[in-house]
This record gives sequence, structure tokens and C-alpha cells, in this order.
Amino acid sequence: MAEYWGVKVEDIFNSMQERFRPEGAKDLDTVFGYDIKDEGKWKLTVKNNEMKIEKTDDLSGSAAIMQADGETFVGVNTGNVDATNAFMGGKVKVEGDMAAFGKTGKLFRKFVIAKKEMTTKDYLADMFATVVARFKDDEAEGLDASFAFDLGGPDGGKWTVFIKDKVCTLTTTIEGKPTVTLEFNDAKDYVDFILGKIDSQSILAAGKASAKGDLNMMASKWPVLFEKYKDPMASNVPQQELIVLKKIISLNEKFSTGPVMGKFLKGLKEKKIYANKCPTCGRMQVPPREVCADCRVRVNEIKEVGPKGEVRYMDIVYYAMPDPLTGQVRETPYGSINILLDGCKANETMPHFIRKDQIEKIQMGWNEKKGTRVRPVWEENRIGDIWDIKYFEIDE
Repeated sequence: MAEYWGVKVEDIFNSMQERFRPEGAKDLDTVFGYDIKDEGKWKLTVKNNEMKIEKTDDLSGSAAIMQADGETFVGVNTGNVDATNAFMGGKVKVEGDMAAFGKTGKLFRKFVIAKKEMTTKDYLADMFATVVARFKDDEAEGLDASFAFDLGGPDGGKWTVFIKDKVCTLTTTIEGKPTVTLEFNDAKDYVDFILGKIDSQSILAAGKASAKGDLNMMASKWPVLFEKYKDPMASNVPQQELIVLKKIISLNEKFSTGPVMGKFLKGLKEKKIYANKCPTCGRMQVPPREVCADCRVRVNEIKEVGPKGEVRYMDIVYYAMPDPLTGQVRETPYGSINILLDGCKANETMPHFIRKDQIEKIQMGWNEKKGTRVRPVWEENRIGDIWDIKYFEIDE
């Protein structure tokens, strides 16, 4: 199987059992299918607060089947691909009961990419590969010396570092008569020594290492000639005190909305929602944009749509980030919805919010199935911005 961001599709499925949240499966008795292109098919069975995941060729009996390619599936689960954009762009599809499939979001803890450990061989390769880059030529004036490393064990090897005329070179053999040679019985001890896990006196006293030649050259000159090796697996973020100043910064600026978005915003003041229709593909854009996002042609035809419509997609948000414009955090949970307004079709949806007390009543539509009908709730004093619509509510 292919890897994406260091993760295979099967890694996601193999970790489901340990990430399973029984509390999220309360009263759930459903079978879900996953059809991952060129990777395989998996069936998830949830019943009696327990789950079973199996790879199979038969997804019959599934209430809903998710379809995606491997890269998109891994990207959504690792946070490298935005799930909403993938769904709206057609890279993720759900056949069957989409509302039921939405419940899988509560079934599992977030997938976390395991931090891969470096082997002794990996460290040695990195340590000597960075020697030349870590060399400080301004400290090598008039120096003509060579440092040899003879590291034993299954992962060991031989290296020689030459310094002459303020130039550093490296070979993967021991050549000539080195100025000083370090010998370690086991290469792992050398790696631990460089990483600071063991000290030189302890390893020399134990007879696990020895030095031949000008030992003072290694002890006094090497630390000056080369920058200290940085462990790639260690965190590079220094600890520091965090100073916080809470303040909303206001800038006295004005931006022109242009004729197209301006028409849309003025329409909201009159309780009207405008879209524009592409002359090439016929798709409706709401809010309207000056250019069709698919065809890259200018769009001039403005049409009134809605204001009622049906819910095609909904996210329930439990953890909200501060609004970048106001600094305020929206009260959670809240429902973020995409509405297919009357007069639009397919994925020509407009994003907004659903009335908070109606979140659990919303049914999402897909394919030919209709979603819950909703209508806008308007502000009494409208100023010509998107918040002239307070939210949408069920059209009863």
C-alpha cells in the first residue's frame, strides 16, 4: 500500500479499535462501509457499544458507504486535507444514509501519526552526513588533521574526517594515519554518547571504547571545530514564558465590495438572496463571484434565488476558535450548514448556521434524497452584510 504523509490507509483502520469511544456508540446498531480506491474495502460494524472492523470485498448491508482515494482518506484523518472541501469538491462521497454516516465522527478519537523512532544506523547516517555542514572553517586556521571513527556492531562502520586548508571532507573508510582514532565496540554506544545519554568516562572505564593517537586533539579541538549535533527526534521548540495581552485591534479601513458582491449585500438589506449564473456551464454561484470558479469566465447574469432551501450538509461544532474579526468565541455546540437554495442545484450551496435548538432535528440530503427545508431569519435592522441573516430555521 502507498504511504501519504508517512501513513498508510490500513494504519487508519488498524488503529480504529484502540481509538474507539464506546460512549459515542450509545444506541447505535449500524454497519458502515469504506471503499478506498486502489486500496481496498472495509466494513465497520457497531453494535452494543462495541465495534468490529474487517477488510472485505462485500459491502452489502451497509447503511452508508464512504468513497475516496487513499490520499484524500489519509489526509482527512490526519488533518492534512480539509474534510468539508474534500466533500464539496467531490473527492469524498457518501452513498446511502449520510446522516447516519455523520455519527462516525463521534465514534473515534482523532488519529495521531506515530512518531517514528530512528535506529542506530539512521543516527549514524545522519551524524556523519551533517559533519561537513556543521564544520566551522574559521576555527580551522592552519590545521591539518584527520579524525577516524571505527564503530563496531551490526550497524557500525568506518569514517574519516579530514581537515586541511580550512576545508572539511569525509570518507566512509579509514585512510592513511589518522591524527586520532576513536574505537567503539558497539556503534549504539557511540550514538548514545553523542546524544548525551552516557558520558565518555563511563564508557572508557567499562572498556567499551578506546582512543588512539592525539586524544587531546579529539577532546579539545573537535567541539570547537564542529557545531553540536542536533537530535532530529528532539523538540526544537524552546521553553519560554508566554506573555498575553488581550486587546481587539481596530483599523480604520474601508474596502470596496465591487459591483457583484455589492449587489449581493444590498440584496440582503431587502431580504433577497442573489446568485450569478455562469454563461458556459450554467452553475449558480452564491454568494456570487465575478468569475466562474470552474470555467474561469466572467459571470454577469444575476438571479434571485431562495430564500428558502434544503440542508445538504451540516457540521456540529463542539470546539470553536475565536472569530478573527471580533475576538469572540461562538457558543458551542452550533450547527454549520450548507443550504441548497431554491433555484440552485447539485453543490451550489450557501454556508450559514442553523438555529441552535434545532440542530438534532436536521436531516442532510444527498443524491435524490431531500434534506430538511429551512428558511432565513432576518435581522430587524439590516446593514448589508452576511449577518443580516441571523441564522436559518426549519421551515414548518
